[in-house]
Amino acid sequence: MIEHTYTEPVSKLLTLGRPDNRGWLDYPKMGITSANIPELIRLVEDKDLRWTENRDDIPEDEDLTEWYGQIHAWRALAQLKAEEAIPALLNILHQIDEYGDDWYGEDAFEVFSVIGPAATRPLAEYLINTEYGTWARVAASASLEKMAEAHPETKAECVSAIVSALGKYKDNDEALNGYMISDLKQMGAALEHLDLLEQAFKSGNVDEFIDGDFEDLQINLGLREKRSKPHLNPFFFKEERLVMDKSHPVIQNEIKKMKKDKNKNKQQKKSRKRNRKK
Repeated sequence: MIEHTYTEPVSKLLTLGRPDNRGWLDYPKMGITSANIPELIRLVEDKDLRWTENRDDIPEDEDLTEWYGQIHAWRALAQLKAEEAIPALLNILHQIDEYGDDWYGEDAFEVFSVIGPAATRPLAEYLINTEYGTWARVAASASLEKMAEAHPETKAECVSAIVSALGKYKDNDEALNGYMISDLKQMGAALEHLDLLEQAFKSGNVDEFIDGDFEDLQINLGLREKRSKPHLNPFFFKEERLVMDKSHPVIQNEIKKMKKDKNKNKQQKKSRKRNRKK
């Protein structure tokens, strides 16, 4: 057991273990209330409960329930709509980059949108700050996209925040630019800011593997019917599926080669048949 100083009912979160895929637990039903928010924040910021890889007393193959206490804590804070926890929840976004924290990377956008509109401005300020890590900022952008969906009254502010951050496309990581463009598209704001998106694509600093290139965007928006040129990469993601551009020269060459080999095999079969008749 890892030593801790948490009291009931917060200490219960250290016994729940790994969350399953059926959705969040109902933490208020466990007796957790707004009175527990300070302790929940302390738990969220408690690195020792999750990042214990350097401890010699923990077997490599042992999965301790305490490791997941922080996950349950930030979900509980969200359900309590704990606006006072927003700074702490933003401060741990760096874990996504520094520790490859997939749990928070996938939970963050839900956490902030459940807390509510009060998180909009802090998220906007976080996203625009180029000192933060790429994937933490990707999470901030996704959180703003989710915020606009859950709270339509925040949409204009959320769009403005992402547009402002995308305006620094030359300084941003290409993955961040790709995800912000995708978020704007999901928010129905791509057409309104098409000039900026085109500039970002033309700069060459957008990861087109995320959601295609500018022509894909134009087709999606109904501005063109088909591509004028093949994708730079014959394989790309579209609507979260890996697809293949059959018009790409590399693919076309493979198709021609396959047809040539097929025709060659047919000729060989015909030749063998003629020889057998002789």
